[in-house]
Amino acid sequence: MSDKQSTSVLRNILKYSSSKIYRQFLGVFTAFIRPRLLTPDQFGLWNILNVLPDYASYVHLGSRSSMRYLIPYYEVKHDYERNRKIKSSVFYGSLYLNLAIATCLVLYSVAKTHSLPVRFGIIAMAVVILLTWYYEYYFSVLKSYQRFDLISVSTYFTGTITFLLSGAFIYFINIYGAFLSLIVTLVLAICYLRRRYPLEPHGGFCYQQFAELIKVGFPIMIFELLTVFMRTSERIVTSYLLGTEQLGYYGIAIMVFNFVISIPGSAREVIEPIFMQDLERRSIEVNFVEYFLKPLINTAYLMPFVIGPIVIILPVLIPLILPGYVQGIRSAQITVLGAYFLSLCFIFRGIIVAQRWQLKASAIVLWGLVVNVSCIVWLLKRGLGLEGVALGSCLSYLVLFLSFLLFIRRMFHVKLPEWDTNINALLWPFPILVITLLLLRLSSSYLHINIYIKTVFDLCVFFISMIGLLYVAQKKYSLLRTLLQIWWEL
Repeated sequence: MSDKQSTSVLRNILKYSSSKIYRQFLGVFTAFIRPRLLTPDQFGLWNILNVLPDYASYVHLGSRSSMRYLIPYYEVKHDYERNRKIKSSVFYGSLYLNLAIATCLVLYSVAKTHSLPVRFGIIAMAVVILLTWYYEYYFSVLKSYQRFDLISVSTYFTGTITFLLSGAFIYFINIYGAFLSLIVTLVLAICYLRRRYPLEPHGGFCYQQFAELIKVGFPIMIFELLTVFMRTSERIVTSYLLGTEQLGYYGIAIMVFNFVISIPGSAREVIEPIFMQDLERRSIEVNFVEYFLKPLINTAYLMPFVIGPIVIILPVLIPLILPGYVQGIRSAQITVLGAYFLSLCFIFRGIIVAQRWQLKASAIVLWGLVVNVSCIVWLLKRGLGLEGVALGSCLSYLVLFLSFLLFIRRMFHVKLPEWDTNINALLWPFPILVITLLLLRLSSSYLHINIYIKTVFDLCVFFISMIGLLYVAQKKYSLLRTLLQIWWEL
């Protein structure tokens, strides 16, 4: 990337990330409102049913994934008719598939004997699935054209509406309000998008085009879907082995984990369309450095600045806001540490898709899923409870990251520039992050001071330690940017 392009990308990442952080920040309060107004059992029901839209969003069979990558590619070639045909086929093809899923859920809610909250929740999720289909299609189109300005504003809008509606709806109609607020938020968000960026009229559905998109995108989708399974399997296992009440306590870990990984997830969504445009312009060696090594090493050194403060603040914040969920603090802290490795795994997808290695890489994610479930079950049977769930997930993310790293090194048969130097750079951030947190925790037994003063002291020591690490590492690793460099470029 040129310096101008690099700065533009960085601005898009920060704008998009800041909008998602804003939504997540308000979402933290919203998420705290849910368990405060709901019982742990109801909160557990919310968490388990909330995975349905996550899974259903992949019934497009990869067509939407193909669209995300192909539109930037054909836009450079000025093949606008091809892009119009792609968008039309994805729109109708994914609509028909989502309608089928939503219909099955409604029939299931009626055919089986369920309590009223469960039945209402399933039907509500059927509606959410259809609304999410349209909302995510809209976002996919905007991302394909790199309209992150509009995406960012829309994210701010959605976050604000969610915050305003959730508490009121849950307060007045309990668990039913949790589901209804999600529906109303999606409706308002879609109306906002349609007002700001009306979609061009769609042509007819082309089965052949849709089949071609699936052929290209299905491996991408499988890769993404297995990653989602891996991230949500802990909820299913916890619900099955410990019950929805314990899942409700673990919901604190889920909430914080989603907040942390939203930041590297935003960076990936901004970078990948530009990567696809540069595929034929530059050599694989140059693209490898720009779109893999550089994001990987910068993510490795910057994520501790997000993870560490959360680990330090949680023991103070949770008792103040959610005293009934104190037993979920330790599992949340462990889960957040595991988010470090998953954030690094996000970087791999672009290079894997560009080289058409999705199916082979899917085997690695499947292996990570097996490790995830096996570790959680084994640790639960050893009586570790929610901490065992969090530790099992953390270990599986570490295994996934190391497996991806070995996979990339083995698959590239060309000489990869700066590989050894920059991979060695990854040895330092996480151990120093953990050691610093452990030493601060150990100091609690020697420093008998007010807990709030101790928290401020720990934050100061932690930031000084991480800034020192970043300063030393930046002198040795040329691809690593300091926080001061990033601020100056903006």
